[in-house]
Amino acid sequence: MKLFLSSQAISVKQKPYFLALFNKPAGKIKFAHIENAADPYPEEKRRFVLSNREWIDAVGMRVTYVDLRNYKGPDELRKVLSLFDAIWVGGGNTFYLRWIMRQSGFDQTIKNLLKRGIVYGGGSAGAIVVGPTIKNFETADDSKAAPELITDGLHLTQFIPLPHWANEKYGSRMKGIQKQLDADNQKTIQLTDDQALVIEGEEVRLVPE
Repeated sequence: MKLFLSSQAISVKQKPYFLALFNKPAGKIKFAHIENAADPYPEEKRRFVLSNREWIDAVGMRVTYVDLRNYKGPDELRKVLSLFDAIWVGGGNTFYLRWIMRQSGFDQTIKNLLKRGIVYGGGSAGAIVVGPTIKNFETADDSKAAPELITDGLHLTQFIPLPHWANEKYGSRMKGIQKQLDADNQKTIQLTDDQALVIEGEEVRLVPE
């Protein structure tokens, strides 16, 4: 299992660590970019989506945008996503993202895709959701943005990534969430906006080193 988790997208400094997860050059990597976590945001608050696109485009991969709203079950979605080398889930509202992952069947197929060697990448909400729960993130995201509240995560990791650590806007909220998760005996790993978490099998490391 290979995961690449960050607070935003793939920065210039993080690029070599991301590309090291593949046995091919960037130009041959087929990359599925999922931006549905930003669906609840009005157009004027979606500037971060464009910034993340620019970062990812700069890596030089073959990017295809996949909209989870177009899928209502795991079988069709699995066929589409199995064509890629990497699946990237961008930031936005964690609760909405978790809901649409269930609606589309993403949460039913991602583990199988990872077993095939496909790399999962996630920024912000896309990173948070890989853990065992998204409970306690209500101070960072509006849980009412999701038609149905789902608090369990994807269970891809035994810990919960905490992105935007020390960030001016979100840092204090993440510290509060950390305290709540500590009280629930949940393991966490903090990520600043400059860091990414690389997971290869049992190996977990923060980059840049």
